[in-house]
Amino acid sequence: LGFQPNVMWSFGLSGSRGVYLRPSAGATLPSGYGLSDYRQTVLGGDLAFAWRYWQLRAELFHARYEIPVVGNPEIVSGYLEGKYKFTPRFSAALRFNQQTFGPVRRASGQLLAWGRDVWRVDVAPAYRFTPHVQVKLQYSLEHDAGRPGNPRQLIVGQFTVRF
Repeated sequence: LGFQPNVMWSFGLSGSRGVYLRPSAGATLPSGYGLSDYRQTVLGGDLAFAWRYWQLRAELFHARYEIPVVGNPEIVSGYLEGKYKFTPRFSAALRFNQQTFGPVRRASGQLLAWGRDVWRVDVAPAYRFTPHVQVKLQYSLEHDAGRPGNPRQLIVGQFTVRF
């Protein structure tokens, strides 16, 4: 569902529920369980704001998995992004991403992490040669909980042709 009250603002909500395994996985499931026992529910929201040279965007998603014997692990992920257009051709963006994993409870009652929380910050200047050709340079700083050598750094160059 989407709603745009004016040119500057837009809002959206989304959701889905269904089996997350491929049909070929059916033969590997424990006895007594079928594909329909392995479901995923996703709820999400997004918003965007644009004013003069600024563009702001954000998305937030919550996913819950039904896994027999294991439990119902959950993930929350999202991002917040700001972009500024210095000129009609040159812009720069700053983005913060995060993914957080909820715990899974063992039969003994003990809580265990089923994933490593991660966050990342991206900085990306871009230059648009034409409405269809753009070049972008991106620097990312990422922290992955539980992984040695934090934070990690990445530099990426991108050339885009749109047709």
